[in-house]
Amino acid sequence: MKIVRLDIAGFRGIDSGTLHFDDFTVLIGANNCGKTTIIESLALLLGRDRLVRNLTEHDFFGSDPQAADRISIIATVAGFAPNSPEHHHDWFRAGRATEKWFDPASGELSAAQTVQASQLACQIAFCARFDHLTLEAEAVRYFYDDADAGDPFAEDSTLVPLPTSLIKEIGLFLVPASRTWDKMMSFGSELFRRTVAYVGGNPSEAVIAERNRLRQPVEPLEADGQLAGLVGDINDDLRKLFGRDIALTLRLTTTDSEGVLDAVMPHFTEQGRPQLPGRRHGNGLISLQTLILLMRFGNLRKSRGDNFIMLIEEPELHVPPPQQRKLLHYLKKMATQTVVTSHSPTVAAVADPHQLVLVTNRAGQISAKPLLRSPIDANASAVRRALFLSDRQATVSAIMHPAVLIPEGKTDAGWLRLFGRIADLTEPADAPDEATFTHEVGVIPTKDARIRDTYLDLVGVHPSLTCLVDGDQAGTDYSAALSAANPRCRRIVRWPDGWTIEDVVTWVCSADVTVLEQPDVADLGLPANIADLADHLKVQARKTDEILHAALADAITAKPLCSRRVRHVLSTLGAIATDRAAPAGFATDLPHQNGVTHIWTFNHAFPGI
Repeated sequence: MKIVRLDIAGFRGIDSGTLHFDDFTVLIGANNCGKTTIIESLALLLGRDRLVRNLTEHDFFGSDPQAADRISIIATVAGFAPNSPEHHHDWFRAGRATEKWFDPASGELSAAQTVQASQLACQIAFCARFDHLTLEAEAVRYFYDDADAGDPFAEDSTLVPLPTSLIKEIGLFLVPASRTWDKMMSFGSELFRRTVAYVGGNPSEAVIAERNRLRQPVEPLEADGQLAGLVGDINDDLRKLFGRDIALTLRLTTTDSEGVLDAVMPHFTEQGRPQLPGRRHGNGLISLQTLILLMRFGNLRKSRGDNFIMLIEEPELHVPPPQQRKLLHYLKKMATQTVVTSHSPTVAAVADPHQLVLVTNRAGQISAKPLLRSPIDANASAVRRALFLSDRQATVSAIMHPAVLIPEGKTDAGWLRLFGRIADLTEPADAPDEATFTHEVGVIPTKDARIRDTYLDLVGVHPSLTCLVDGDQAGTDYSAALSAANPRCRRIVRWPDGWTIEDVVTWVCSADVTVLEQPDVADLGLPANIADLADHLKVQARKTDEILHAALADAITAKPLCSRRVRHVLSTLGAIATDRAAPAGFATDLPHQNGVTHIWTFNHAFPGI
């Protein structure tokens, strides 16, 4: 079984939204877009244990729930084998789930099996309300039929509760982002005890045996030669004060089961080194304990034919990039279904493009769209293959930003990334807003100037795209093609007439012509006259010379007037890309409009820059 669809309403920062899941799904997106809320909604609905804290008013959208407000979470479960309700009596019978059929292409459900709606499915719901008298949230899990079934909290509700046995059968487990527990590999951990029990062990027997041993140790501390005299004197004092024999004993725990559970501490050792408790090791080992234990438990479940769904928040925490990839590849093989949230392009690059889902949130309305709707075709164009395969890590990094800029080519993208580095290194302490571009705008490495194709591949994924074209005839043609695209590009920035990115670099350098005398570039054969720099950089071999570009960027960083112009360029692009008014004088404000396409031409002649 697996979760194929999730509908959320009224939960935390999500007013409403729908997601679809693959066998392996990686949720990416900007901070506070709702990724954690999605994971915890699944935990609320299908988690066997209490995996999230008690609900409060802040867990309701808007933080001020009224009597009629509800948190509603509905999961569509499919993947029943065999694909027939007659073989799943615990799920489909009178008083249990309503038989439904899922269409994987559209994500919709049908009451009857069809060629498209071919997968047997049922729906499970979680609903919560806030009681203003008790100031507590009340929640219920039940089989969901349709929206007309009524309020599950109504006195005459006929909704069918979800049995705990079926929650166990689904086998959903969560590894949250906060994995700093140093006692996960111990009997104090519910997951550890469950894993031991799953292989036929009985943790309680081991705990009781240890409790009894601690109650009657072979060599008690109070019998130690250096302590015995003091203990005997204390016992004499107790006898005199209370008039009866009271003996002091010293034990390592409270000698009840709870004391043993609290005292057990996992230790790890490497060959030739002493055993150290988990808390004395680095965060990497501590945080990985949960994943390692859960993966072992998942392997056991899978080997026995049981279902195992794993939710993992930010596996990159405390795990270096090489281990990230190894870990994710292992998880893909191990679980029935895996859902991951991540801010790491390295983690995201492990997933196939159709398994990468970009989550965006606009005033509580979430959108969750895969990079591609289906696996990339073997005959896909070179542009698409570069965007989603060879350059996937750069693509993923870019679309995680609130806004995305698509320049004409990879050379432009390379220079803009260098400009971003210059801006970060030279940002004045009293001008924090100038870093808007590097914080909020991601740059796509466009292949072969196929800006329209790249735009069309991303317009269905990211809600805020801006294209950047040259000031030549080709740039004019690209602008026309983008304006005529379906859907058309809303925002286009154009360099001044006749300009390409090399002219922009030359304009930056011309703020201080001594930039070409910097040691980093003095031996790179650059022209002595700054006016000749653009033509020099436009030679094909130099357009892709990353060593030359990096050295020139370092030289620009050392020149305040030049770096100021870099920040000027980026603040212009950042303002337009984030849909804010361009800073006064930084760009020609809406020189013309073509339908709903706004085209800005960069103004390089603004006084004082």
